[in-house]
Amino acid sequence: MTVLSEGAHRAHADDAVLRALAAYKRYETHDLAVAEGQVRQFMAPGRLRTRPGHRGGVDARAFYADTGSVGVGFMGYGADVTVDRRGDSRYLGIAIPLSGHIRVLGGGEAVLARAGESIVVIAPDGPFLAEWSADCDTLMLRVTTTALAHAARTLTGARDTGRPPRFAHQVLPLDRGHAVRSAARLLAETFGRYGDVAAVPGGLLRLLSEHTLSAVLLGLDHDLAAPAGPAFRAAPGRAVREAMRLVEDETTAVFNVGELARHLGVTVRALELGFRRALDETPHHYLRRIRLERAHRELLAADPVEGATVAGIASRWGFAHAGRFAASHKAAYGVTPSVSLRTSPRGDIAPPVAGAPDPIRTTGHEAGPPRVLPADAGRDTRSQGRDTRTAGHDVRTGGAPWRTR
Repeated sequence: MTVLSEGAHRAHADDAVLRALAAYKRYETHDLAVAEGQVRQFMAPGRLRTRPGHRGGVDARAFYADTGSVGVGFMGYGADVTVDRRGDSRYLGIAIPLSGHIRVLGGGEAVLARAGESIVVIAPDGPFLAEWSADCDTLMLRVTTTALAHAARTLTGARDTGRPPRFAHQVLPLDRGHAVRSAARLLAETFGRYGDVAAVPGGLLRLLSEHTLSAVLLGLDHDLAAPAGPAFRAAPGRAVREAMRLVEDETTAVFNVGELARHLGVTVRALELGFRRALDETPHHYLRRIRLERAHRELLAADPVEGATVAGIASRWGFAHAGRFAASHKAAYGVTPSVSLRTSPRGDIAPPVAGAPDPIRTTGHEAGPPRVLPADAGRDTRSQGRDTRTAGHDVRTGGAPWRTR
């Protein structure tokens, strides 16, 4: 039986992704054996072979860069190719077709992932068998199981397993994989902007890694996704105040939310609840708001004649995407960052535009007056969400579920 997407359309390869990763070419070859050997250097090992009936040559190419814990690549084979991984891997892989399709096989059934419609989750455990169409170019995201284990402990507070979360091979609709796809594109765009991983500031690499790991753990199904208990305890007021002090003492972007939580000895969820209770905002929003102000101050004080650039200042304060930084800056201060940089350096901070919406807040409501931080608090805050996951089509391979939703 073959499960096909209705109303499928053929998409063209995303030239923007290829341009972003052009400086990170790993190979370009007409020999599939060479491609197989090269892929082993940065992805899970597997056998590559052209499918029976394929006519024509191979035009395989791959571009790839990583932070150590997470990596992103652009891959295509230029031929109808079968990918056969027989054993376990040290990586979780996410394949996002940009053109053509990938047919994932298992248990006598197949699930088709078409460009613009689906993503493929390749779990670290168990065999994996799939067919790439000749016109399939793919955006690949790779995450190490070691990084997943560490990030899962931070996000969930689970300290008893010491293992990475368990995923299943899945084909998911693109809307279900939106967070992961966006994280992969941001990673590629940032690497492309610098042209060399070694040129990316260390603080920015940590932020990108944290963002990608959070997108994977919060956006995909795995066995540690459910909370360990029915209630979460909010971080106490003193922990929130200490987090605020750490952020406000930065001279460049140092901490991300996960690192703040680890430094304070609380979970990310507890810190989020503490910030919401005390300030009616998330720690992520607080970080971005303070850093936008610091970046604006530095733009006003800097002198472009001495080499100061908008991109350099934005990057130093953790803003990896220049367009989003410019939009947030203009929403808050009424001018673009380049205008602020050209302003005579006096060190004054322009007040935010009167009546303008918060450029960073994403909670959907206007911020009220700041709350007074409680001296301490220890009440439980219980999650009030409900499970909205829908049943899908199950495909089983050696007992491992394939879930499509």
